[in-house]
Amino acid sequence: MNSIVISPTIARFARAGVAALASLLFLAVFAPRAAAQPVAETRTKMQKALEYYNTAYNDEAIALLTELAQDAAVTKEDKTQVFLLLSRCYFAKDMLDKSKWALGSLAALAPPRIELDPEKECPQIVKMYYSVWKENTGSAAIERPDPGIQTIAILDFKNRLIGDDMKKYDPLEGGFADLLISQLSGLVNLKVVERERIAWILQEIGLENDPGKFDQATAVRVGKQLGVNAVLFGSYIGFPGKMKLSTRLVKVETSEILATEVVSGDIDDFDELTARLGANIAKKINVSVTEKAVLDKSPTKSLDAMLLYADGVTLYEKGDYKSAFSKFQQAMELDPTFEKARKRIESLKPLIG
Repeated sequence: MNSIVISPTIARFARAGVAALASLLFLAVFAPRAAAQPVAETRTKMQKALEYYNTAYNDEAIALLTELAQDAAVTKEDKTQVFLLLSRCYFAKDMLDKSKWALGSLAALAPPRIELDPEKECPQIVKMYYSVWKENTGSAAIERPDPGIQTIAILDFKNRLIGDDMKKYDPLEGGFADLLISQLSGLVNLKVVERERIAWILQEIGLENDPGKFDQATAVRVGKQLGVNAVLFGSYIGFPGKMKLSTRLVKVETSEILATEVVSGDIDDFDELTARLGANIAKKINVSVTEKAVLDKSPTKSLDAMLLYADGVTLYEKGDYKSAFSKFQQAMELDPTFEKARKRIESLKPLIG
């Protein structure tokens, strides 16, 4: 029987081929695990840092987060959360310059543009982030991903009630605007500016956030700064058991009044009043929506809970965290499904110890 003789050259190529195949098999089996390991380790550290923050161990949280911020292996997605939490930790320690630095690092991760959720973040952090973004880009305008999307800003309403009712329903100055923003947000082809951004831009351009002083000229000026199509402002007045909302919708580009809308009804049906108003306003800017679709997005149907929540937001913006926390808790007691109040409570816990 004849034996097969393999030359040394062929043998070397064969051994090299086997080695290459082994390397490929190793990468296929073990490389995903190696890549996944840093991600898993990052998430573990981030969770630990969050636990430190929630229990007021901010120095320990900052140490962990700084390590992650400097780690080139940490993904862009994770660094978004790292810098945001780092900003919260520095803010809790009243280290505002470093908090702003962390927000600047967060903004630098764009594109895409990173937006903060005002219901989950402290108002001061949100406004600081707006300032950082303006410093970086030179513009305070909102981002419009699609030119076909209509954009609207809703200013606080003026309370024109008198007597005891004026004080009782005063929180609805911001409450009605907040409610309308919630009801209209997320609708197809419509982007609604968050109330915190409007309050910030008013301060930026030297205007007092006083609904009694809002007029057509104010609406146009605010609208141009924000880069929106339209601005809504108005007032409310009432009589026993009833409420009437009167509004004007201004087209920013031409400064003209697009519409004047008035709705009235029982005060206990406050969410239905704003839903009717919101649906009418949306149609005026060519956004098709039903009143039911708007009403379904109401955060609460309890008037008392809404009053407490609106009062809490005002206190939160003033930095009175403990009083705000109490208001949000009371709102939750009246309506346990009030998700906006729950988010505010969670955002406040690390700030009040």
